[in-house]
Amino acid sequence: MPDTILHARDASPATLRAPEVIIDSDVHPWVNGDIAGLKNYLSRSWWEHFDGRHVLPNQWLRPPLARASSNRIDALPPRGGEAGSDPHFMKEDHLDRHNIAHAVLSSIQAGKLAALPNAGEALALATAFNEYFANEFMTVDPRYKLAMVVAAHDPTASAKEIRSFGRQPGIVAVYMPLLNILMGNRHYYPIYEAAEEVGLPILIHPTGTEGGFPTAVAFAGGTPSTYIERHTAFPEVGISSINSLVFEGVFARFPKMMLLAAEFGFSWLPHFLWRMDQNWRQFRKEVPWVQTPPSETVLAHIRSTSQPIEEPEKSEYLDQILQMIHAERTLLFSTDYPHWDNDFPINTLTQLSPEWRQQIFYQNAADLFHLD
Repeated sequence: MPDTILHARDASPATLRAPEVIIDSDVHPWVNGDIAGLKNYLSRSWWEHFDGRHVLPNQWLRPPLARASSNRIDALPPRGGEAGSDPHFMKEDHLDRHNIAHAVLSSIQAGKLAALPNAGEALALATAFNEYFANEFMTVDPRYKLAMVVAAHDPTASAKEIRSFGRQPGIVAVYMPLLNILMGNRHYYPIYEAAEEVGLPILIHPTGTEGGFPTAVAFAGGTPSTYIERHTAFPEVGISSINSLVFEGVFARFPKMMLLAAEFGFSWLPHFLWRMDQNWRQFRKEVPWVQTPPSETVLAHIRSTSQPIEEPEKSEYLDQILQMIHAERTLLFSTDYPHWDNDFPINTLTQLSPEWRQQIFYQNAADLFHLD
């Protein structure tokens, strides 16, 4: 495995170019009209059930930008609609422009299902979202891959959906919007069992519902009052989720399960791993099922995405963090297209050696999503 990191100031121009082929592990499609846009994918009874209530719950703390949108203005399709809603324009604007070999679609819009208290509604909409993206995006270009969404409100029904829909070509992950139940809780076991059986990693991602709805995952200490607080606190969710998975013994019960924590950052991982190991050495009698240092479990089963990259004062600090988290096997490149803070491949992690860039920009994702 490559073990050298090259500073940008020492790199040749060839090194600073993006790899020839790239896997983007975090791309966000959109359905115009919200629930109304899913009408053709809902049964008549469910459509009548919503009865004009065609907008999913939305977090009130939105980005303080034009149109209160989290999307780039230049990503808006020329033919109209929201950014990410036109698979043909996204193909040209993103996949073709940046030489994306595979783009993993995870719908933040579908992530709002975590805000729904009604399990039946969440299940019906999850199925509709999956069928919509399979038919409207994946048929346009085979480079589109889908992280199918599940409604964790009903794990048994979600497991059934994974075993049926999840076996289709192009389905590469199970996107699970987080409820206000820690991930190590046995509530989720049917989902983990089905994902492991089908060979799909679990994907978690901020949904915009955090701290804003009773059913959605909470923030530590209370509810933020501004968007900047909410956005800055996202790593809390990643930390608490991984902490719960490891110490509750989920990976001992499901040894083949993998998790991608997308868009939670990664610079916090070294401190978190050290703290987990220190506490395990002192209190491991409490969790006898955790047989090895927690850091080993995290490095074996958890992957992170590159976006957003917290940029430290000196580039060598970032190099050290990347080495400490073994980024050459644990980090996956992502853009977060079409959001305002997305990262372009040509400007991302330019200090890496070609070997590390190949791993992070392509091979790690190919291994996780079985794309080779």
